[in-house]
This record gives sequence, C-alpha cells and structure tokens, in this order.
Amino acid sequence: AVVSTQSTGIQSNLRVDMIIYEDDDDDQIPNSYSQRGAPVPIDHVEEEEIQQACKPKIVLMGMRRSGKTSIRKVVFHKMSANETIFLESTTKVETDISKNSFIDYVIHEVPGQVEAFEESSCIDNGHLVEGKCALIFVIDVLEDEPSRKDAVDRLVREVGRLANRKPLHNLEVFVFIHKVDGLSDEQRADDLRTIDNLVNYELSEAGIQIRPKSRLTSVYDYSIFEAMSIVGQRLIPELLPTFEALLNALKEPCSMDRVLLFDVATKCYIATDTESVPTNKYEMCCDMLDLVADISNIYTSQDCPSFYDNQSFSRVQLENGTVILTKYICNNLTLVCLLQESCLSELGLIEYNIAKFSDGIAEVLKTNGE
Repeated sequence: AVVSTQSTGIQSNLRVDMIIYEDDDDDQIPNSYSQRGAPVPIDHVEEEEIQQACKPKIVLMGMRRSGKTSIRKVVFHKMSANETIFLESTTKVETDISKNSFIDYVIHEVPGQVEAFEESSCIDNGHLVEGKCALIFVIDVLEDEPSRKDAVDRLVREVGRLANRKPLHNLEVFVFIHKVDGLSDEQRADDLRTIDNLVNYELSEAGIQIRPKSRLTSVYDYSIFEAMSIVGQRLIPELLPTFEALLNALKEPCSMDRVLLFDVATKCYIATDTESVPTNKYEMCCDMLDLVADISNIYTSQDCPSFYDNQSFSRVQLENGTVILTKYICNNLTLVCLLQESCLSELGLIEYNIAKFSDGIAEVLKTNGE
C-alpha cells in the first residue's frame, strides 16, 4: 500500500511531503511505538547471557541521585523526561540490551552506593567492562563543591582500579556534567571548565594516563542524545571512517549543508560529515524524526509491524528555505539531509545519489557482518 500525504501550515512554517510504504516483505524495523505511542521496552536479559554476548558496552556510574537511571530510561526506553521524577533509586546493577538499535548496546547501570571495581568486593564486576566499553560517569552539576569533589574522587578510584587490572585501550571514559537545563550559558561554560579541569588534575595526580571527554547534558533537551551520539561513535571505530567518507561523498555533489546518519531507535547520530553539527541543526533533525513518526502513526495500520522500510522517504520545507530530507537506509539507520530549497531542482540527482549511498552502507555492513 502507498499513502501520499501533503499538509501545509504546520506551526505556520512547515510544508510536509511524505510517502509511507508498507510492505511486509521489505526490510523493516520494529515500530518504536506499540499501541500508537507507547514505546516498545528494551528486552531485559539475564547476566549470564550478557557475559556471553560480544557487544559494545555502556557502563553508567556516578553518585546517588545523579541522574543515571533517568539517562538510561530517556535514551534507551523512550521515557518522557517529565516521568523520570518518579523513578526510584537503583539498588543493584541493572542490565539492559538495546536490541532495536543499530548498535546492540549492553547497558549496565551501577548504583551510586556501590564501588563496582573495589578489590575487596565479594562480587567481581570486571565483566562489565570486557571488550569495547564506554564508561560514563555522571556528575550532578547542582551539587555543592564538596559533593562534586567526592564524585570526582570516586571516578578516579574506579578508573585507577580498572587500570591496575587490565589495559585501558578498549575503554572510553566520559564525564556527563548533568542537569544543566536550568543554568545559563555562562554558568554551563564555567561548570564545564571547572569540573573538566578538576577531573584531569586528579587523574594526573593519581598517575592515570587517561583523559575523559566531558559533556554538558540534560534529559530535558537534546543534549543527552548529542552526548550519547559521541559515545556511540567511539564504540564503532571500524565503521565510523567509512560512514563519514560515504556521507562526504554524498554531500558534496548534492550541495547539501549537513548529512547525518541516525539510529532511529535512539535518535542518536551514528555518523556525520566532517563538519561539526551545530546544536540547532541537530535539534531540527530530531524534530524531523519525531514528525515522521507522529504522522506515520496516523496513516499506518495498527497491525503493521513498522512504519519504516527500505522505501520510506519524507521531506519537510521550512519557511526560511531549509529543506530536510529523511530516507530509511537499513539496519535501523535513517539518513537525514539538510539542504537549501534551490537544490530541489536537482531532486532526481539527489535521490539517485542517496540510492547509491544506501547501497554503499549495505555493502559496508555486509562486509563487517552487521
């Protein structure tokens, strides 16, 4: 079935042209919404199954009430940020696997009262960081200076213990300076500089040769998804250069402003062209993905397993002349292109190049066994 829709005047500045294809035989992904709006929960798996799985891992650590559970629920479970205020504190290590994402992350959340890698602990948690792993230490920016110092000391102790047990070449360390939504830009910059300098100083004093990447985050805006995008990219070093090269090869001949490859399950971008992505551009892309999902829910039947297949394509034109194109590629990946209205005169060329790009991505994934 083919449904074509047109709508004008959305928020008084959008023009939407969407084509939604439904084909049970095509490559489809599970709908991000069950019963039209409720997210499909990420499967919970037993610990012994996780130990056997060779998958990239994300370990969330931090002090109590720093926001670890909120991050996990908002990014990987599609929970509304407003609902996170009702979450209870985590009392034991929680493990999820994001089966509907492009990257099958294994996500471990360590409760704040637990020092996971303490040598005297009766439980060996070394398996949490086996293989490719990103350790995310969450610091509540709203805490006072002594509490921040305690958090940094905890981070240094845990990373130091890991360094004594194994080489850290497979471990990426990130510091999420969290709950910044209520701060001014000046306060954010000051807190980022202060905490980042403190972390690097304490690690250097402890003789640990690792420099974490610090990010300002909040579950109430897109900053947490941006930060998780950077984390995800560091977990696929064998794919990222090829993805970036393909995106650049698509961008130049089509005169596009930005091109990004999104994981539709998490709204994190897996790769982009070599230019950095301004926050407002990233927010525009996320809004576009939400718009496609919302409108597709209207025109897709209740029993359809997905509103994405390999022919899904949509276009939004803003009042300022910016055009946003989305095209589902494969394996839960969607291409999002930002370009100017004048480029639409070569729409046939753009669609041809996107088709070639899709073939290239499929070939790369086939070669890498994804």
